[in-house]
Amino acid sequence: MTIRLEITNLLNEAVGEHGLSAGHIAALDERVAALRARLRAERAQGQHGYLNLPANSDMLESTLRVTQARLGRFKHLVVLGIGGSSLGVRTLAQSMGATVDLHVVDNTDPALLTEVRRVIDLKSSLFVVTSKSGGTMETVVALGYFVGELRKAGLPLKDHLIAVTDPDAGALRAFANAHDLDTGDIPPEVGGRFSVLSAAGLLPAALMNIDIAALLEGAAATEQLCTESEATEDWAARLGLLMADLCERGKSSLVFMPYSSRLGYLSDWFVQLWDESLGKNQTRDGRDAHIGQTAIRAVGATDQHSQLQLFLEGPNDKVLLFVKIDRHGADFRLGDFEWDAFGAGYVKGKSPGEVLNAQLAGTAQGCAERSRPNATLVLPRLDGRAMGELLMGLQIATTYAGYVLDVNPYDQPGVELGKRISRRMLGA
Repeated sequence: MTIRLEITNLLNEAVGEHGLSAGHIAALDERVAALRARLRAERAQGQHGYLNLPANSDMLESTLRVTQARLGRFKHLVVLGIGGSSLGVRTLAQSMGATVDLHVVDNTDPALLTEVRRVIDLKSSLFVVTSKSGGTMETVVALGYFVGELRKAGLPLKDHLIAVTDPDAGALRAFANAHDLDTGDIPPEVGGRFSVLSAAGLLPAALMNIDIAALLEGAAATEQLCTESEATEDWAARLGLLMADLCERGKSSLVFMPYSSRLGYLSDWFVQLWDESLGKNQTRDGRDAHIGQTAIRAVGATDQHSQLQLFLEGPNDKVLLFVKIDRHGADFRLGDFEWDAFGAGYVKGKSPGEVLNAQLAGTAQGCAERSRPNATLVLPRLDGRAMGELLMGLQIATTYAGYVLDVNPYDQPGVELGKRISRRMLGA
């Protein structure tokens, strides 16, 4: 087991009436076992398709086949996509490192479109357009604009454009077929915000020289953990149950706060995953309700100086989830300097990673002393395997939270409503 979940500061022994009892924690194993049986039965019926992605060797092979011939042949990678079609890519690029300049067009804002066009050289640019439905307005606008620019420059679309979409249906698939574009697939049973481990995330990642096999290896380990391990080791299921339990006890917000600048976009990705999956106005059986737990983005230690005051002394309606990296990459020791003159002699000889982890520990303890429940996910390091484990585990946690809150985590009717209204306003 690589990732571990520390929950001491969720207990009422640490945070009083705002926490959970030892008996509640003891009952988790039985609940996890029962919900695992439900998960297995639903998977057999074709649900929870994202869980099958790590074992999809055909997807890995086809992704590598499309990407390997292009490595080293372009300077700019331009991803045209929004939400699940871009947040995962940003997360992987930031956390794993990118060897090309990544530009993401995820808005119809003309300033964004023209700025990306200004800074890239079309001849040395590769575009990846991603839309599962093939008709996402923001993505279609960006595609139309940049295809127009490529055509004006006399550049063949096949050399500069890859499409990632549904394998069989949709306008983007038809466009790709019509222009003989290379493609990547998002399986029909995998929703957009659960698609980071499909070609939606893996194809651009491979183009940035990220080890996608390691990502899938880590994801497979977590998938196996949630199906074959002892329930006490299933951190993903336990996380989902605990956060949802606290939601039902009045903790209507979940602060997601990794202590690493490399995980800033992970916070953005998680906010979409959690909020869009769990915020619903109906239960699974159609009863009216207003359900959900609002995920709040934060990054430590940066947001100790912006949001933490509210978290510690504002409304006690939040649970905090920290992410800690035990061993930070490229760490080093702080050498000679006038530390004492700044009242900071205690940091001499320590590493910035040690300082950062001490800041996390201090924040977690401070939250507990103010009766603010919090938990910590601990990664031994941040590499491809650990990232794959983390991404898969957070998706599994979302599925289990959906069980507790009795909502379908895979639809987004409210978002679709807004899209329909926008299309009518534009004359559709």
